[in-house]
Amino acid sequence: MLKSYPYIVLGFLALSINLFAEKENPGVDLIYQKITNLEKEIAILRSLIEENTYLIEKSHELQKQRYMDLDKRLHELKIQGLSSSEKGTLTILNDGLPKEEISTNKEASLYKEALELFNSGMYAEALGKFRQQIISFPEGQFIPDAYFWSGELYLSQKKLEDARENYLVIITKYEDHARAADSLYKLAEIARNLSQTEISESYLLEVIDKYPETGAAQLAKNYLKMQEERSNEEG
Repeated sequence: MLKSYPYIVLGFLALSINLFAEKENPGVDLIYQKITNLEKEIAILRSLIEENTYLIEKSHELQKQRYMDLDKRLHELKIQGLSSSEKGTLTILNDGLPKEEISTNKEASLYKEALELFNSGMYAEALGKFRQQIISFPEGQFIPDAYFWSGELYLSQKKLEDARENYLVIITKYEDHARAADSLYKLAEIARNLSQTEISESYLLEVIDKYPETGAAQLAKNYLKMQEERSNEEG
């Protein structure tokens, strides 16, 4: 009903023009111009609605994929812990284990705790664990993930600068990691929220160039395409 309302208004105005025209009303040209401008404004608004709807849907899809990935990682870590326990390599006292193996087990355990807190909606506690992970195991295998999830948590709190710093670490130090493409896309979102249009576009183009086969690259392509279409309509 809401979508058809503008067209009802336009139809009514068009009918009014015909009536005025029959009476040779001198204001017909002015009214026609106003309707033309109104049509352009409605087209722009429709484009904005479609764009926002698309971005929201894709954002939900991306978020769903991330949570599926999160559940998968939790499952893998639980299996890893179970396997290690069965082999006697993960014991309460860690008797007889090399230091490297003890460190790896502690790192995996801490990361699993952080993910479980995140998955349970205990975001402040999860953020604390991720920061602990980064401090305790700066060269660990889960560090890029810890930075990424920290960025997500900061972003959800609208702490854009803190989120940006975490995503920047990933694209500068871990550009080959699976989180790099998503991090670039997130940086584009942050720049867009800060009205930094050119910077946002450069990040989107970088995602497409460096990680063309990723979901983030596809989102970037679609967004840039919509922006181009919107620009053409306005022009």
